Amino acid sequence: MEILLDTDIASCLSKINRFDVIFKLFPNSNFFIPIRVFEELKEAEELGFSFVGIISGLLGDKIEITSLNEEEIRDYEEINRIGKFGYGEKACIAICRNREDFILFSNDGHVNKKSRDLKITVYNLEDLLSLVIEEGVIKSEDELEALMDRIEYLDRVNIRDKEYLRSKVKAEVGGV
Repeated sequence: MEILLDTDIASCLSKINRFDVIFKLFPNSNFFIPIRVFEELKEAEELGFSFVGIISGLLGDKIEITSLNEEEIRDYEEINRIGKFGYGEKACIAICRNREDFILFSNDGHVNKKSRDLKITVYNLEDLLSLVIEEGVIKSEDELEALMDRIEYLDRVNIRDKEYLRSKVKAEVGGV
């Protein structure tokens, strides 16, 4: 399985310094960011955001930068007809539409809805949190709380389904 990271997920994991979570969750997968996502991250770095150094340190080792091929470039232009997207988001959709075995990690609701409409497999942050509980990457309520707190504090993302995730980790820990 090939996993493509959108800017919002890549920046979130960088801010909380927890790429290990997805690497443990998908140990046999290859991770990519499109050049456009890399450019968006570099712009953030130029504005003084130091979190970009975390993902930069993983490039070439755990995460590869990928370019659009000719078909994806044509598709990139067509995606404007589907809806309004940023450059990185359009690149992610174009790649996932045209390459086999690619799934998308994005926390953008509009991107996720349109991607699902296009039959692209997509995971948002809460989907990933649910999976790390199911797969035993997170093994305790305290670990889940610490991770959710870091996400909300450092990335300023509101996790909507906290109670569901808490009940899920209780059931998983209790069921062991």
